[in-house]
Amino acid sequence: MTAEEISTARSTTPNAGLRWGILGLLLGVLIAGLGAISYLVLANGEGSNPASKLGSLIDPPDDSAGTDREKTLAVARKFVQGFNTYGPDMLQSDGKMPEYAAVGDQMSAKFAKIFKDNVGYAEETVKQTGIDRVGTVHAVGVASIDNDSAEVLVAGIVDFSYPDPDKAGERIAFAPLRFRYQVSLVKTGGKWQVDDLDDLDDDLPSFGEASIPQGTPSGEASTDPSADPSTDPSTDPSQDPSEGGSP
Repeated sequence: MTAEEISTARSTTPNAGLRWGILGLLLGVLIAGLGAISYLVLANGEGSNPASKLGSLIDPPDDSAGTDREKTLAVARKFVQGFNTYGPDMLQSDGKMPEYAAVGDQMSAKFAKIFKDNVGYAEETVKQTGIDRVGTVHAVGVASIDNDSAEVLVAGIVDFSYPDPDKAGERIAFAPLRFRYQVSLVKTGGKWQVDDLDDLDDDLPSFGEASIPQGTPSGEASTDPSADPSTDPSTDPSQDPSEGGSP
């Protein structure tokens, strides 16, 4: 080996070692990265095998139900709207309103029992007066929320009408009534349910706490459709908790 060859070998050997060292370091980083990705896939992916878990992260399922806060807002809105909506179109030949009674499915067992025991007031009011009510929610907001309970504020109006006694098939519409409710919800079995309802403007106990007098509902006392709705408690869900619009 000539002096020139020895000099060339000495100058290239350190460079080769450096390249191999860098390559080894990069390989180590790649292996560590793959390990971290595998952990994330197995820990956070959904599915029974690694492929489905990886697919769930690349194209995650649609969480259309949203967060707990969004769920409570949706449940409270739907409940209040259904709670304040009933009329002759719901009344069947047997005098029952199963569509309105189904509002109880959105309630906790305790509150559903109160509602079920008093839903007959709404049915009787519709039979006696022909009242038609439509609740519309304009605003909802979470007042407080934790892991298994929430308080939601709901505001809106109730539009209502009676049959016109002078014109068959015609109805008399009255000015809409405003309401402000505080809806109490509980989370049971992963599902948010209505546990109580309080009208914030009537200075009365919440519907779940109110003592409902048994007997003829006050709504039956006024069967004149031309009566002034501002003085007729049967037309205002906030004034008489024995009406069908409230338990």
